[in-house]
Amino acid sequence: MLYLLFIFYSVLFCWLITRIQFFKKSGLTNQALIVLFVIRIFSLLVSCYVNIYVLPVSDSLTFHHMGIDEFNLLFTNPHEYLINIFQNPYAHGYSRVFEDSHSFWNNFRTNLIAKMLSLFDFFSFKSFWINTLFFNFLVFFGCVALYKVFIKIFPKGFYQLIFCIFLLPSALFYSSMIHRDGLIFLSVSMIIYHLFFLIRLHQPTIKRILIIALFLILIFLLRNFVLVALLPALISWIIASKYPKRTLLTFILVYFFGAILFFSSGLISPKTNLPYYVSSRQQSFIEIGKMGNSTVSVAELKPTVKSFLINAPQAFNLMLMRPYLSRIESLQYAPFAFEILLIEILLILFIFFHKKKVKADPVIHFCLFFSFSMLMVIGYTVPIIGALVRYRSIYFIFLLIPVVCYIEWNKILKMPGINSKK
Repeated sequence: MLYLLFIFYSVLFCWLITRIQFFKKSGLTNQALIVLFVIRIFSLLVSCYVNIYVLPVSDSLTFHHMGIDEFNLLFTNPHEYLINIFQNPYAHGYSRVFEDSHSFWNNFRTNLIAKMLSLFDFFSFKSFWINTLFFNFLVFFGCVALYKVFIKIFPKGFYQLIFCIFLLPSALFYSSMIHRDGLIFLSVSMIIYHLFFLIRLHQPTIKRILIIALFLILIFLLRNFVLVALLPALISWIIASKYPKRTLLTFILVYFFGAILFFSSGLISPKTNLPYYVSSRQQSFIEIGKMGNSTVSVAELKPTVKSFLINAPQAFNLMLMRPYLSRIESLQYAPFAFEILLIEILLILFIFFHKKKVKADPVIHFCLFFSFSMLMVIGYTVPIIGALVRYRSIYFIFLLIPVVCYIEWNKILKMPGINSKK
């Protein structure tokens, strides 16, 4: 019965994709939209199988069971269902915003997903597979939103954008799981979409501003350190839109002052010491890694400028080079090793074959600065390969869009040995 229901909802969502105006005005044909969503369906089937039968501990399944508990609670104690998300069991109240344990905010981000899944359960009959399908229909809005923005900037970049946004293996795989990554990707994409058209149309609307604010709040609730990395990129983008001839300088200056504020945040209050929270987050992952088999030995990160500088090469190595293709200890990491190799090749091609004298829209600088800063944060804090490949997956999308779209592919294809035509 549930198999038939899964097929029914899959067909229904494919039909809705061809009817909802947001998708119809994307510039993609109905056939392309359906094919891309069907690919996502196949990805979610693989991710569901992995979460049920392969992973020893699955966060997605944990979320699912919590959602069922919340669904049952709604019928046994509806009042508790409505208020328990706001209950705080800790004596220190609503502080410890950036802590990853014994924190109301850390619990809230988990409870928020459980509440969402409890609503899905009304229609899915508590099916993990169908709930994952619903989740992916939401995430698909983020993919299409991002495509609608960048097809305006790269009108001839159809295939490049399809690859980067819809088909990048790790991002497709991990964003198809019920987890925070898919919702973070959806939120960032919708912020980019609404801010891009708000700036381009020169018509600030209350609707767009409210939507941007809503997704900023959602990011804060799901993963607050992403918001910390996102804000300077957004501020730089907004300022640069007023001074387009000084876009790069604007981003550099905003990030320079942002770095000063970051490292001096501890002077304001111990509760706002951002370098401390980054270093403590690394320690938390190191402790978690002791129970696994994919932990990388790393130097301890301390909350000082010197330590961040010394550990920068280590963070860069983790974010852009691990897992090594030559040192794959488990076959489950082989696809990610090949993907990293592909990304490295694309970056090399960009260095030697990038388009010259191209005027870049500020959103391009936003993608590069935001993705690089997020990837470095992940490199500083996540020394576990299993977690690393998931955390960084969605940010590769924002890094690769400008890289792949600014490569001179025609020049590469005309090189001797590649194009055999005379």
